[in-house]
Amino acid sequence: MFSMEKSGSSKMIIMGVIGAVVLLGAVLYFAGGSKKVGQTATPPASQTAVPPVEVRSIAGRVTAVDAAAKSFTLLQAREKREIKIQLGEATNFVRLVFPFDIANPPADATFTPERQQVTIANLKVGDQVFVRAAEVIQPADKEVVGPTEVQILP
Repeated sequence: MFSMEKSGSSKMIIMGVIGAVVLLGAVLYFAGGSKKVGQTATPPASQTAVPPVEVRSIAGRVTAVDAAAKSFTLLQAREKREIKIQLGEATNFVRLVFPFDIANPPADATFTPERQQVTIANLKVGDQVFVRAAEVIQPADKEVVGPTEVQILP
C-alpha cells in the first residue's frame, strides 16, 4: 500500500546509506584503519631504531680477591657471568657505611651513607660491590680495566 513516491524515496535513502557506508569503508581502508586479523602496522623506521644503552656500571658479589694483583672477580647474579675487575692507579675505592645501626635507625636518620676511603685489602669474598667505569661495558666483556670507582656496599 505504498505509493510510488514513498517507495522511491525509501529506495533513495537506502541507496544513500549504502553509498555512505561504502565511501566510509574506502576512506578507512586507504587511511590504514582496516587491518586484517593478526596483521600489525609497521612503525616508521625512526620509531624502530632504538639506540643501544651504554652501560658504564655493574654490580655484583665478590667471588675472588687478588690484592697483590690489585684485582677481584665479581658475579652478576642476574646475568650469571663473572667479570674480573683490574684496578687502575686512579680508581677511587670506597666503602659506604651508615652512621647508625641500620636495624635500629634514629628518628632523624637520613639514610645517606658515609664514604670511607679503603683499599683492596679491605675487600672480602662475599662483599656486594658497585663498579663505575669510564668506558662502556659490553655484555661480552670478561674484564673491566681501570674503573673510575669501586664502592663496597653496606
